[in-house]
Amino acid sequence: MTESNKRQKTKQAIENAMVQLLAEQPFDQISTVKLAETAGISRSSFYTHYKDKYDMIDLYQSRLFHTLEYIFSKYANDKQQAIFEVFEYLQSEPLLAALLSENGTKEIQNYLRNKLLILVKTDIEKRISTNSLNIIELEYYSVYLSNALFGVCQKWIARGKKESPQEITDFLSPLSNAISEYFPSKKA
Repeated sequence: MTESNKRQKTKQAIENAMVQLLAEQPFDQISTVKLAETAGISRSSFYTHYKDKYDMIDLYQSRLFHTLEYIFSKYANDKQQAIFEVFEYLQSEPLLAALLSENGTKEIQNYLRNKLLILVKTDIEKRISTNSLNIIELEYYSVYLSNALFGVCQKWIARGKKESPQEITDFLSPLSNAISEYFPSKKA
């Protein structure tokens, strides 16, 4: 095994250990010692890769934020596809799902909430007559819907991601589109 493969395997073991520990306890209660022990490595091996658990998550977050930025910018005009892609990514990334769970980090949770808020707000602005909502109403509706989407995301993770990304997106579609029933649409 090459050095690069060994490093990657150790980092993967550390990520898997973090996922396992987040299922049991909040991020703030996870120690580096416990993380190394769960990963089956020595503390010195952990410190070869990361300064501490925060460094590990910071490095992971930078990769994650780049990927999520790509998804949200690629599908800026297609809320449905953006939501589907996020759920697909969550399904393939156990550490991200763990960090978005109730035990995860607030930074990642707030980041995704903010991205969903922008997506929802943009969608509302595109679909609804501007004279139907004032700025305050737009803010509250956007916050309400984005937090609802995030809550469904957390519930899906807590249930073990039993539904496929397509099933959960199909479930969310009528809920996220319901707001248009309350206000007149923009005239084409």
